[in-house]
Amino acid sequence: MADPDEAGPAIERDLADAIATVLAKHEKSMVTKWVALVESMDADGERGLWTFTSDGVMAWDTVGLLQHGLHIQHAQTLALTHRPEDE
Repeated sequence: MADPDEAGPAIERDLADAIATVLAKHEKSMVTKWVALVESMDADGERGLWTFTSDGVMAWDTVGLLQHGLHIQHAQTLALTHRPEDE
């Protein structure tokens, strides 16, 4: 598995370019912050967890963005599983 300290900066630059390009194409907006949480598996089956962020993102921004995403996913899951007619 790649060393995050060595590969991380190059991956973050590539991700920043890709995210900005895709959002500009679809949203017509400018990216201000982003966080990516990625699980990977190498050829030997070793799993790794990578966290990538845009330049200058503070630790509390990373935690806040990930937590906000978790809350959104949780609410969507509850909306799919909770049916008022079952009460």
